[in-house]
Amino acid sequence: MEEVIHTFGLDWKLLVFQTVNFLLLLYILKRFLYKPVLSFIEERQKNIAKGVEDAALAASKLSEAEDTAARTRTEALREAEKLSAEARRHAEERKEAILREASLRSAELVEEGKRGAEEEKRRALRESEEEITKLSLLAAEKILKEKTPHSHAR
Repeated sequence: MEEVIHTFGLDWKLLVFQTVNFLLLLYILKRFLYKPVLSFIEERQKNIAKGVEDAALAASKLSEAEDTAARTRTEALREAEKLSAEARRHAEERKEAILREASLRSAELVEEGKRGAEEEKRRALRESEEEITKLSLLAAEKILKEKTPHSHAR
């Protein structure tokens, strides 16, 4: 072995020293660099996994919120249609009631107008009869006066 070491020009003291240096450097790197780097990588993996989990949870909640919003929107549209139909029905009923009332009022006004016209006609006939009676009396008086000339002398 010594021959091999001599052939390659190796110094055993230097080789031992370099081996001790290598092992010491390996220990220092493992202790102060490798473990903190692994710890950092592990912590980073945990954070990434938590982020992915949180993103999945947020996506699930967003989906639920969208579903709820869609249901609420659908319910609101149904309720609006129901209210609109109810308002149309109420408006139609109100329109019919107003038309019936107007028709009744119109019929009452026509009837009242007819009664007024009948009353006016009767009054006009009475006045005409009275006028005819007066004129007849005047005509008869005039005729009598003309036929009885001597009655003026009395």
